[in-house]
Amino acid sequence: MKQILIEYHTKIDVVSQFKTVQSEMDSGKYKSLLFHVYSGILDEKILISLCRDLKSEFPGCVLVGSVSAGEIIEGRLMDKGVLISAMLFEQTDIRFSRFDDVNGREKEVGQQIASLINETEHIKAVEVLLPGTEINTRFIWEAVSASKQGVQVFGGYAGGHDMNIGEHYVFDEQGLTDNTLYLVSYVGENFHINVDKSVGWQTLGHAFKVTKSDENRLIEINNIPAVEIYEKYLQINRNDNFEENTFEFPLIAKTEGDELLRHTLNVEPDGTLNMAGYVTEGMDIYLCYGNPGLIVEGVNKRLKEVADFRPEAILLYSCSVRKSFWENYVNIEMIPFQKIAETSGFHTWGEVKRDPRTGNVWEYNITLLSIAMREGDRPEGDLGEIVVDDSVLKGQASLIKRLSQLVSATTSELQNAYDDLEKVNEQLRILSNHDALTGLYNRRRLDEFANDVIDTAEQTGADVTMLMLDIDYFKNVNDTYGHDVGDGVLVEIAHLLDEHVSSHAGAAVGRWGGEEFLAVIPNMESDQAFDFSEEIRKAVEAHKHKDIPERITISIGCLCFRGKEFDRTKLFKDVDDCLYEAKRRGRNRVIQTKL
Repeated sequence: MKQILIEYHTKIDVVSQFKTVQSEMDSGKYKSLLFHVYSGILDEKILISLCRDLKSEFPGCVLVGSVSAGEIIEGRLMDKGVLISAMLFEQTDIRFSRFDDVNGREKEVGQQIASLINETEHIKAVEVLLPGTEINTRFIWEAVSASKQGVQVFGGYAGGHDMNIGEHYVFDEQGLTDNTLYLVSYVGENFHINVDKSVGWQTLGHAFKVTKSDENRLIEINNIPAVEIYEKYLQINRNDNFEENTFEFPLIAKTEGDELLRHTLNVEPDGTLNMAGYVTEGMDIYLCYGNPGLIVEGVNKRLKEVADFRPEAILLYSCSVRKSFWENYVNIEMIPFQKIAETSGFHTWGEVKRDPRTGNVWEYNITLLSIAMREGDRPEGDLGEIVVDDSVLKGQASLIKRLSQLVSATTSELQNAYDDLEKVNEQLRILSNHDALTGLYNRRRLDEFANDVIDTAEQTGADVTMLMLDIDYFKNVNDTYGHDVGDGVLVEIAHLLDEHVSSHAGAAVGRWGGEEFLAVIPNMESDQAFDFSEEIRKAVEAHKHKDIPERITISIGCLCFRGKEFDRTKLFKDVDDCLYEAKRRGRNRVIQTKL
C-alpha cells in the first residue's frame, strides 16, 4: 500500500505527479486506486474538471471529494487550495457506493449501508463522506450500528473554511451535491485498519440533564431554557455575539461510556440552542473548554498506538473547531503522524467513528480522528518515541492544568456555592480573551474592545487612534533560527508594545494574527499619534533580543479619526492599508492617515 499526495493549483502543476501515480499503477503491483480530493475552494467548474480528468486518466479508480475547512498534507495545514490523495492498494478491493437524496430517507439509507456491510465478505472498513447539512444522521448511524461487528466505520462531514457560510458539499465527476452520501468499502483479508479519536476538552463543574431536545435542537437543560447555562455560569448573553463567545466553551454529552462534544451554532429567541450534532433527552451534559495539556496527552497516547500499528498510510479527519482553537499552532498535534507514515486529510464539520466495544456508530465534534492503514503483517522493528513538541505551550498549559485541578477539587462544594463557580469562570474568561503565546488580547477580544471604544467616540466626539503593527521580515527569523526562537521574538516585542500602549489610559494592544498586532488608543489626537508611533518603532528597533544578534524592526499603519458614525469594516481596512503602504515604502516606518 502507498499514498501519494498532490497539492493541486493548476493542471500543469500536477502533471508530473499524475505521472508518478500512473507509473506506479503501470508496474502491475497494485490492484486498486482510491482518490480523495479535499478542496478549500468552491469552484464547481474546476472541481468537476479535475475529477473528470482523474477518472479519465485512471479508469476504474474510486474517487470521492469533499469541501474542506482545511486541507492536511504531510501532517500540516496547507494553504487554502485542493489536495489530492492517491492511495494505491496491492491486495485490497476498494468499492464505491453512492446514496442520493438522503434527506428524508435516512433510515432507509442506514439500512442499505448495514445490508452492504453484512453481505460483503472480508469487508474490513467503510468510510463515509457526507455534507454537514440538515441530514438527520442519527437515523443512519442507528441502523449501521446494528450491522456485523468487527467492521470499522469512520468518516467526516463536509464544510468550507468560513463557519458563517453553508458550503457543505461532497463532489465527484458528476458535480457538487449537498444531499448525497459517499461510501468507500475496504475489502480484503490482508487489509488492516486502526481508527480512534483524540479529544482533550476538560469538563467544568457539575453535570446538567438534557430535559427537552429535538434532534440537533437543545431546548431545555434542567427544565430551563438551554441558553441560560451560558448566561448564568459564563455570563455569555444571548444577544452579545453568542455563537462566537460560546465557541470556546462547547458541551460534552456523556452517553453509553462515551463522550460526545457538541458546539453551539446559534441560539433561537426562546433560548433553544442549535447544536452541531444531535442531543437526546436524558443525556448528562457538561460545560467544557480546551485544555492544551490534556489535548497533547491524548494525542501522544494515540501516536504511540499508531506507531505500534506501523501503518503505510494515515488519514486525519480533524474538526474545524480544533483548527480554530489552535490558531497558529494548528500543526502541533498533526505533524507527528507524518513521522509514522504519509499523512493527509481535512478539517471537518463533524466526525464519524464506530465504538469497537459496543458496535455503536457515533457522530462527534471537536475530535481528531486518526485512521491508520496497512496491508499485510506488521513490519518488524520499532519507530521509537514520537510525541507532540509542546514546548511552546508549557506555560499556558500548566496554568490551565492548575485551573482544571481547582475545578475538580471543588466540584462538590460548587453544587451549593455558585459564587465560587463564578470566580473560576472569571479566570476562564480571562484565558479565553488572551493570546496563548504573548498574553495580549486575542483577535476576538480586541475586536470587541475596538468596537466599544468606537461606540464611545461616536457618542462623545472623542479622538481615537488605531495602530496596525507588523514585524518586518519575521519569516526570516523563523527560517534562520527556528519557530521556538521566533516565538521568543514575538513575546519580547509583544511586551514592548504592551508597555508603551498601556501607559495611555483606556488603551489596549493585542495580537491580530501571526506577527501582526493592533493597538486601539482613545483620546489621542493625530499630532500626538504620529510621535507615539515613532516612539514605539524606535523602541522596537533599539531592543536587543535574547536569542538573536539582529535588530528587529516593525512597520506601523496609523489611523486617526474623530467621533462620528463610521463603517467599522472600512476603519480596519484603512489602518491595514496604511500598514501595507509602510511596508511597500521599505518597512521600518510609520504611515499615517486621518479621517
